[in-house]
Amino acid sequence: MKHSFAFDSDKYDFWPLYDAIQKYYPIGIKKHQEGSIYRQYRGIQELEKLLVEKTGPKNANYKKNWVSFIKQIGTALKKKAQGTTFGFAPSHSAYLILDSTGEGDRWNYKELHFAVSHLGQFYQIYGLEKSVRSSVLMHEGEEVTWQTVNLKKIVVSPWEEYKGYFERVENYITEKYNGYRLVPFKIGQTFIDGLQILHLDNEKCSINMALFNDFLGLGEQVAEIDPQGNLEYGMDDWKK
Repeated sequence: MKHSFAFDSDKYDFWPLYDAIQKYYPIGIKKHQEGSIYRQYRGIQELEKLLVEKTGPKNANYKKNWVSFIKQIGTALKKKAQGTTFGFAPSHSAYLILDSTGEGDRWNYKELHFAVSHLGQFYQIYGLEKSVRSSVLMHEGEEVTWQTVNLKKIVVSPWEEYKGYFERVENYITEKYNGYRLVPFKIGQTFIDGLQILHLDNEKCSINMALFNDFLGLGEQVAEIDPQGNLEYGMDDWKK
């Protein structure tokens, strides 16, 4: 079930999330319709420029800052770190491979993902357990490798075997990005009516979609399984 963006305004202040989103996205204007003015919205134009500045090929600071940062984390935690920043997703992102088992074309992975938004002082951390099956298909006379990914588990707070890694990555992020706050899963998965995202074609979009990378294409599977851990983790940092 999809829940609309709402919170106890007497206790919490999550308006900075909404403010950041409406600054860049024209809420209430559809992206794909005849005569759409979606891309003429000043915020969308500013967002496109921002993403080129943050991740474009001319940005030498990208490798110097983010790439070196994830290498630092991987080295400290003795896990392989893989960057996942690409396209028009409004965040820098990466993950750690915590464990991998399998052989041949079938593998299981446990990973810890993290992202830092370009739209405001927000970050995201979550653990994944997934299975990956590789197959070779013929396309226009050429062999093409195709992967089928099935999500088994998502962990949204320091929990069981993910706990230590989650906490350490969070410490690294908050030390480097002073003032940034974790978007609690409970809030991040809520939807804003009329919100459509530049880099996605979904008719209805969540806060996490707007600020981060929609779980690297696994957003639909994330919505179908029960998250593990404390869904309200991080809420205390948003208290008035």
